[in-house]
Amino acid sequence: MAKPLPEHAELFFIETVATGVVHIEARVPVWARPRPTETIRMGDGTGGMLAAVFQTPTVVRCGQRTFPGQPDEDRYRFTTCFLDEQLCGGCYRTLTPAEQERAFEHDTPGDAGELSES
Repeated sequence: MAKPLPEHAELFFIETVATGVVHIEARVPVWARPRPTETIRMGDGTGGMLAAVFQTPTVVRCGQRTFPGQPDEDRYRFTTCFLDEQLCGGCYRTLTPAEQERAFEHDTPGDAGELSES
């Protein structure tokens, strides 16, 4: 049985450019996360911490490791517009029946908003 998403979780969609498959990532906004109980040191000023963040994959709901949003990465990208058929079945099945409709709250090619941009 699927485990429910955390309260206030937002869904983001990540497209695999080569195949067109769109995966689901669930994030809890910063304001809804519990406050840390200890101070976390952010690095020594050399940029190593930032490099580590860019090298850390985004693990989507089905377990695949993706790297969207990186300037030199062209295999994955965040998207808000895709066909329903492109949605990853594995990611979709991790959602509870009550949450599954949220996976289809996205624009599709040919929507009115898409036409007004051209």
